[in-house]
Amino acid sequence: MAAEIKRALPARDVLEHYGFHPSRTGFLQCPFHQGDKHGSLKVYDGERGWHCFGCGRGGSVIDFVMELFGIGFREACLRLNEEFHLGLSDR
Repeated sequence: MAAEIKRALPARDVLEHYGFHPSRTGFLQCPFHQGDKHGSLKVYDGERGWHCFGCGRGGSVIDFVMELFGIGFREACLRLNEEFHLGLSDR
């Protein structure tokens, strides 16, 4: 399921769904550390995900949801599957 989620959901779409709006070049203020005034989190196209140059966090859309909501891998996959109506099996 995880590979299908990563292929189906661009990071920009997931971040915008949760209220974060990257600039035209893909940068935004990182929600995971304090004091980010210049936008150190970069959102990449395709399956490349995201990376914060300030705090070092990064990964896939699944990792972003895990960090954002403080949940585990399985819960993040299920949440993305449900919220984006992907219809994937949870096996």
